[in-house]
Amino acid sequence: MERGDDGALLSWFELDERLRTGAPLILSVGSFEQHGPHLPLATDAIVVEALARAVAARTGGIVLPTLPYGAPSRPRSGGGPRFAAPALRLGTLLDSVEQLAAGAVAAGARALVVLSWHWENAAVLWDALDAALCGTAARALLFDAPWDYLAPADVEALFPGEEPAWASDHAGRLETAVMRHVAPELVGEPPAPVPFAPRDGYDVLPTPEDAVPATGVVLDARAVTAAVGERCFAAMVDGIVRGIAAEEAAPGPWS
Repeated sequence: MERGDDGALLSWFELDERLRTGAPLILSVGSFEQHGPHLPLATDAIVVEALARAVAARTGGIVLPTLPYGAPSRPRSGGGPRFAAPALRLGTLLDSVEQLAAGAVAAGARALVVLSWHWENAAVLWDALDAALCGTAARALLFDAPWDYLAPADVEALFPGEEPAWASDHAGRLETAVMRHVAPELVGEPPAPVPFAPRDGYDVLPTPEDAVPATGVVLDARAVTAAVGERCFAAMVDGIVRGIAAEEAAPGPWS
């Protein structure tokens, strides 16, 4: 990524000049949580920042520092209190994103792109952006499920002969494949499946020990490759860039 695309390396005056041209600000929101024995705690932040940098390189956007903490993980996605780690409560996350978005608008941003990789973040990001942009002339684009842009062939490569199970794929096939592409030096050997008793469509509080696999990984990710991760990463970047281009072509602050 060029220096001019990295907001952390710009002076205030350089950022002000870029924003006056209508360059979008890109905020990525990650998390800090267990990702099995084979992936780092910062996996979500690593992946979403890589997406943000790739999108900025193609759109002329300015990447803000990644928000590395997110909402608490949930048992049905392989997390929960059994794997305690620093996280933000939903209200704190909402306030944080709202204040960052409001600050971006106050700095002169007319266009804000928010990317999230952590499944549990999605519930609060829309509300935070809605509150921050109310009464302003700015516009935001929220991409909280980049995997929606995967082509059928990509999904088939991850879930051969199966229906995709995105909520259960935490630290699983997509994340392992993409991490093997963007940060292979940080990826260990995924664990073999272990028995557990997931609840069908509901949670129990406090979380029973048998409701979450002891590895924290629900799906078997041992067969995925960096090549699949590269394909999926490219498809997600393409989809995000298409969305930004479509809004740039529409009347409003993007044009």
